[in-house]
Amino acid sequence: MAKKNYGQVYNILGWGDPYFTVNSHGHLAVKPHGRDTMSGQELDVHSVVHKALATTITTNDGDKKPQFPMILRFPDVLKNRLDSLHAAFHGAVESTGYASRYQGVFPIKVNQNKAVVQDLVTFGHGYSYGLEAGSKPELLIAMSCLAKAKPGAYLVCNGYKDADYVALALSARAMGLNAIIVLEMEEELDIVVEQSARLGVEPVIGVRAKLLTKIPGHFGSTAGKHGKFGMLADKIYEVAGKLKKMGKLHWLKLLHYHVGSMIPTTDIVYNAAAEAAGIYCALVKEHGATGMTTLDCGGGLGVDYDGTRSGSSDMSVAYGLEQYASSIVQAVRLTCDDNGVPHPVLCTESGRAMASHHSMIILEALSAIPEPQDEEDTHHRLLSKIQDLSSKQPRTAHTVNGGGGVDAMHSHAVELKKHGIEMYKLAKKLSKRVTGDANGIYNYHMNLSVFSLVPDFWGIGQLFPMMPVSRLNEKPTINGTLVDITCDSDGKVEKFIRDAVTLPLHPLDDAAAEHGGYYVAALLSGAYQEALACKHNLFSGPTLVRVESAGGGGAFKIVSVELGPTAEEVIGTMRYDVKNDISDVIEKVATENGVWPMVEPLMKKGLTTMPYLNDYKPPKTTF
Repeated sequence: MAKKNYGQVYNILGWGDPYFTVNSHGHLAVKPHGRDTMSGQELDVHSVVHKALATTITTNDGDKKPQFPMILRFPDVLKNRLDSLHAAFHGAVESTGYASRYQGVFPIKVNQNKAVVQDLVTFGHGYSYGLEAGSKPELLIAMSCLAKAKPGAYLVCNGYKDADYVALALSARAMGLNAIIVLEMEEELDIVVEQSARLGVEPVIGVRAKLLTKIPGHFGSTAGKHGKFGMLADKIYEVAGKLKKMGKLHWLKLLHYHVGSMIPTTDIVYNAAAEAAGIYCALVKEHGATGMTTLDCGGGLGVDYDGTRSGSSDMSVAYGLEQYASSIVQAVRLTCDDNGVPHPVLCTESGRAMASHHSMIILEALSAIPEPQDEEDTHHRLLSKIQDLSSKQPRTAHTVNGGGGVDAMHSHAVELKKHGIEMYKLAKKLSKRVTGDANGIYNYHMNLSVFSLVPDFWGIGQLFPMMPVSRLNEKPTINGTLVDITCDSDGKVEKFIRDAVTLPLHPLDDAAAEHGGYYVAALLSGAYQEALACKHNLFSGPTLVRVESAGGGGAFKIVSVELGPTAEEVIGTMRYDVKNDISDVIEKVATENGVWPMVEPLMKKGLTTMPYLNDYKPPKTTF
């Protein structure tokens, strides 16, 4: 009789298609070529973890074994994402008769890791795929990596700029790179003019439009007329006029916009592209910028983290690559045709959608402890508190401070916010209490720092799909939350996709030991997490494992295993001279106390290994 597959408990068919599945062994598996993955080519994640753990790493401090936590990278998936994006735009261009092409860039800020950036340039060579930089360090990375790109690949220079940034971008053009300096503010034009004259290098510039099209939720905070970046249309036309007076309007080649990192629906994708195309056409027809060539549609191609395809929250989008590409191509084509303007080259800065799927974080379970329930907070009492609070609406602005002026309106808004937060907190406690009353909740202590591995969860409430790596042919019977090893009460994961307050897990029993440990994967985590990671408690980055498909039969090869930063390296980032401030002081005091022979090897091991727990033997789950 076939074993049951409990992968759908975690909605793997929703967020995981077409890259993740559960195999016949009940293990999480990767389909490295997406829909083109043939039967037998799936990579068993549990086997990958154990093969990585068996790898010996030679370092200056001797041979070492990998430690948890670890990130598994699957570059085959990264290549498939890039190929699929270009196939989607190629299909849209062909089917609509669009008279230009698509040529995208990867925003380095999404994942600055050397292997990721270099892979994308290599995989994208045939597409003239380029890079976007938002700072001087990122620009230097881009200049180096694009030296191996196909000539003409874009180097889009975004972000606020000083003279050094602009000069560096101009030097990239002098090197033969297709660097485009995108103006975020009108004042940056003066810097470009000055540095161009100083260096004798003619620039290519773009302008960033601040569109009126907005998206809801957190990711829309940098869009609309109150957005952080760019210029409104009238200001852009002023810049064009200024360039025209200087006889430099031929410098202007690109219009850029960005309405948010996760555009939820194709309606908004279409509306934003149409609005931007209208500004592009006005620049060409009404302001004489006939040298314009490119419309950069920015980021926004989202990832369906919760797998609902609903677009109803910051965790979901209601479209795929084909629908996204079609919406942009159609909007720009129709707008340009209506205005009699040639179709521009279309560029996007689709970073999240490119990088998310190829990387997963593997977390090691250390122990599972039942969470005690608060006797005073029964679900009946919590419900009563919610009902009582909902009946006590804050006073309206007209009754606050005796009038309806600005101060009264502000006071009312503050009270509404407090009221809403208190309602949310009570509802959250009620949801968790109901779950706990039904089956109990266990805190799974994980070899993890939330702040270093999934900082977006802590910072903005970003949710990632999570599931066990093995035992997926066994029904998960425990409602678990994940607790990290930092000394911070925020270091826990107790909210999951689909509005869940617990994650279905298995007991840490003999079966877990037989599998060599119990591991939980945080998936779709290849975008932003490494770049945003912090060093709270001086925990730092994970072990990095590069895994490539090696043909059929699920064969794979571990291409590289790189240990995360050692304690010595992390301490050094806090401006300590590790030898003078740490090692020598400890040696002196230990010698004075006659314990240096005992302390020396312990100190050396502490300094030369990763800060996370090592060789920890988890106790069995206590019921």
